Amino acid sequence: MEVDPRQAVPGSVAPHDHRPARPARDGPRGLGGPDRAVEPQLRVGSKAARPAAGTPDAVAPGSPGHRVTPTTPTTQVHVVPHTHWDREWYLPFAVYRRRLVTLIDDLLSRLDEEPGLRFHLDGQMALVDDYLELRPDRLPALRRAAETGRVSLGPWYTLPDEHLVSGESLIRNLELGLARARRLGNPMMVGYVPDQFGHTAQLPQVLKRLGIETAVLWRGVPAEVTSRIFTWEALDGSSVEVVHMRNGYGHGRELPASATELAERLDSEVDRQLEGNADGPWLVMSGDDHLPVPSGLSAIIGEAPTRRAAAISSLEDYLAGRPAAGSRWRGELHSPHSSFVLKGTLSARFPLKLRHAALERRLERYLEPGWALSEREWPARELAYCWRQLILNSAHDSICGCSIDQVHEQANDRLTRGEAVTAQLWRRLGSGDGWFNPSLFEREGVPPLGVGPGTPPAEEAVEALAAELEDQPDHGDEYTFDPPTGSRPVRTPLSSATYTRRKDEPFVRVSLELENRQTDHRLRLLVPADTSDGAWAGTAFGAVRRPFRRPGTDSGLEFDLPTDPARLWVDSGGVAVFMAGPFEYELLDGAIAITLLRSVGWLSRGDLHNRPGHAGPGVATPGAQMLGPHRFQLAVYRHEGSWEEAQVPRQVEIFAHPLVPAPAVTLREGPREDDPAVMLSALRRWEGRRQLRTYRAGEPWRIEERWLD
Repeated sequence: MEVDPRQAVPGSVAPHDHRPARPARDGPRGLGGPDRAVEPQLRVGSKAARPAAGTPDAVAPGSPGHRVTPTTPTTQVHVVPHTHWDREWYLPFAVYRRRLVTLIDDLLSRLDEEPGLRFHLDGQMALVDDYLELRPDRLPALRRAAETGRVSLGPWYTLPDEHLVSGESLIRNLELGLARARRLGNPMMVGYVPDQFGHTAQLPQVLKRLGIETAVLWRGVPAEVTSRIFTWEALDGSSVEVVHMRNGYGHGRELPASATELAERLDSEVDRQLEGNADGPWLVMSGDDHLPVPSGLSAIIGEAPTRRAAAISSLEDYLAGRPAAGSRWRGELHSPHSSFVLKGTLSARFPLKLRHAALERRLERYLEPGWALSEREWPARELAYCWRQLILNSAHDSICGCSIDQVHEQANDRLTRGEAVTAQLWRRLGSGDGWFNPSLFEREGVPPLGVGPGTPPAEEAVEALAAELEDQPDHGDEYTFDPPTGSRPVRTPLSSATYTRRKDEPFVRVSLELENRQTDHRLRLLVPADTSDGAWAGTAFGAVRRPFRRPGTDSGLEFDLPTDPARLWVDSGGVAVFMAGPFEYELLDGAIAITLLRSVGWLSRGDLHNRPGHAGPGVATPGAQMLGPHRFQLAVYRHEGSWEEAQVPRQVEIFAHPLVPAPAVTLREGPREDDPAVMLSALRRWEGRRQLRTYRAGEPWRIEERWLD
């Protein structure tokens, strides 16, 4: 049953607003029987209740090409059977895949038996490939179900965390998901992001550029958005219409098999949605984490004496007749007002996130541009393999560091494979003279995206910055920072770092090496700054402004910890801090705090002060203590004027994307960009041509593509 996280107690696994998690269910169609020995001995609920929407097209038995639409213009309650599928989380991938095979085998059989059944496969294609790898003989049946609209596929390949991956990675994820879905049928053109821990400001622009006009989501919606259908506007003004699953994606799970009881349950679910959607139609998501196909629902829903006409549906059908948007919101969605956003995932297993970002940069900024500008045959298969490793790792339970140790060992293995292939591909370009410049502007005499004999400047030691290290006990878990009552952080001057500056660079590079021997604590770097006016922070394809706020300012279902995500940089009071990837920061009185390590020993705990109840199963994760040696590379840039006037994005570009030894092959002349706010996202061969994608990190916040031949 759905569990209220506010009533959760230690030893139960309530919805971590990330999910009322639960080990597998027993029952006639349950998937968990054989696996119970390897599961936590807890009742782990789903990730939390969440609504969904849609209307199904059914295919009568024996008529594989006949498309039937069971919903009608009078349908008011759209019931969408679905499952939410974490490929890896509190159990490893192999265990979940065995359940997945059982689920889809059962689904395909039931589609033959129940003409009115339709099913939503969680908006991601990775699980389809996982299934077909073991059941290739079922491809025709799955294609038939997709082509006739009875199974919804895509648009994502995996459901990524949006704060911890690059903007380019979000695009490649969608491109791969849409391409795979089109090979089986028509992809679902809905931006389905049901369980991500908040949403980046530019996602509407990304969706629109790929032809997606609507989205369905759960987490991060602030109190100012009062309607369940709202317009979400990106930084550039482009927008999508959004269904807010305020009650989560599992609110309609395990619907009764009796027509009378089903009617009562559906009426109750609609009543819960009247605030924010008084006139309908209404969406009911019938499913949850790793749940099987609901039994007999399609056969009895037409007999249920509901107050409003109900039918099996799909998200696309629901959205086609959706109510008018009642609210409008611009920018990111990262509020804990009505759902957990679990900000501790920004720093859990932080070295994995930095390693992931390094492979992104190698692909996006060196390998693809180098091969695109050469006359060599484009290594499509090898590059696709590397991108797939990254995209599999970008799934929210993987990149967020909120799974069991074995899952993150497998994530590191994927990165190892990707690193090996990218290194081999760069070697195939040969070793030439001079340097390769990965930027859109000239650097050290090397032309943009070109090769030249320039000499990278030597580094010189400079005086230490007035920075501190802050250490504080953390009795939280992989999802949430939670200091013990009465604990206070200990601050010491940063004396062990190396500070260097290169000629013509206005920022100071900071190299810090440390050995973590302590468990259950958080270590941060504090950089002095006047933070009273808030901060600007880099994000995918742009930047966002956030005010200074005290802990608890925006608390709702979850206590508001004023830690926030940044990508590459954060700037406050004329001080910018750079790091080559995503990171967590907080504005303190007089300092910017950058989280370096968060050491915890549990996937989830049910006894925290900052979060009511569990966020997942209470499984020990000793690997998340992050013991051992660590190295961090940062930079500090003190400047006059605003971050835009100081050209912070261009300085970050220099810091994060160094010149590298040039390949031996002759490269075409690369494109040049004089606007210091325009950044390179990709230069690749796409559909047989060279494609350039850039974005402007400042007004107007545009993403642009153009062909170079």
